[in-house]
Amino acid sequence: MVVDPRRASILSHFTKEEDREEAGSPQQIIQSAYCDLAQVVETNLVAFDCHWIIINEEISDQDVQELVMKSIGRLTLIRQTFPLPQNTSQQCVRNNHRINNSLCNPKDPKAQTLEITNRYIYDTVLLLANTFHRKLEDRKWHSMASLSCIRKGSKPWQGGRSMLDTVKKSGVSGLTNLLEFNDNGTNPNIFFEILGTNYGEDRGRGVSRLATWDPVHGLNGTLSDRKLENNMRGVVLRVVTVLEEPFVMVSENVLGKPKKYQGFAIDVLDALSNYLGFKYEIYLAPDHKYGSQQADGSWNGLIGELVFKLFIVRADVGISALTITPERESVVDFTTRYMDYSVGVLLKKAERTVDMFACLAPFDLSLWACIAGTVILVGTLVYLLNWLNPPRLPMGSVSSTTLYNSMWFVYGSFVQQGRNRSP
Repeated sequence: MVVDPRRASILSHFTKEEDREEAGSPQQIIQSAYCDLAQVVETNLVAFDCHWIIINEEISDQDVQELVMKSIGRLTLIRQTFPLPQNTSQQCVRNNHRINNSLCNPKDPKAQTLEITNRYIYDTVLLLANTFHRKLEDRKWHSMASLSCIRKGSKPWQGGRSMLDTVKKSGVSGLTNLLEFNDNGTNPNIFFEILGTNYGEDRGRGVSRLATWDPVHGLNGTLSDRKLENNMRGVVLRVVTVLEEPFVMVSENVLGKPKKYQGFAIDVLDALSNYLGFKYEIYLAPDHKYGSQQADGSWNGLIGELVFKLFIVRADVGISALTITPERESVVDFTTRYMDYSVGVLLKKAERTVDMFACLAPFDLSLWACIAGTVILVGTLVYLLNWLNPPRLPMGSVSSTTLYNSMWFVYGSFVQQGRNRSP
């Protein structure tokens, strides 16, 4: 099934609910820490089929807007925020901190350009200064003896534990909001916001806050699992198809009534219609073809009915036994495949006749001729040597070294076989 991209997000929710990790699903990329947004845009890694989850504390509103405007993919951004304290006495003020008031306001452009690392450095120095001041006022300061790096007997400063306890008990309102510590030694005043792209007519050019997180309330927003809002109830879709059994077939037509279609693909379409509440009008592709790209770049067949051309889309959904190809995926959206089609090649085994000389197949005919010639030649030489220089035999004995026996001796030596009686 192929669909018009305008309806893809609704229809695919039903068909992809249990198969989100299959091939063709949006590519998930998680980038933590510092992300070079310029390289992301330059390498075109924010395409339509990509979903980026960016966790970056340093990303600013300007960076977010720039990335969203240049991308058509889905973006989810997680960053730290610094809301103003509700108690005005805890707010960052110029007289206490001796800094510009604009840096104390998170909404001010100057405050947004300030790196989070610098914020924490400033608040850390301010917290240590307040801790030293409090220790001196309470007259609980432990004097520090001079230390030597050479002498091994130097004792560490005894006031370290007391200083740490004072740091945990005290707090300061700085550029990172209220900086304080709990019993575990962690700062409970950490706030995060989760941003995501919204898809309207301009498709992915807006960004909205999806949720917030804080240690007290946890996740607060719309990120929990929810049923997709159905805005297709009552909508009439134009469906184009191509006949192919058993997927799409024409049922028996009653005289005077429009054609009715049946088949496996029609059953899937009826299930979607009942689930989402839409109605459909189905018709055959004019040229009865699935669709291929022409020389001028246009498409014919079923795909041609779906492709946006001259501000007119003749069909919203195409349904048939259509093969998914990269070329077709570049112009239309496919739902999850429900059938894999493979092509096999069948070959008939060659008929072989029984060959009486199959034993000669291991070697070439010329090699067999050389072996036979060698046996005859060597057998003849053995016979001649025994005839010219016969061995001494007992009186009355007859030599058994005949030409036949010599040939048999050479052959038996070659095949390492022979008779019981050797020549």
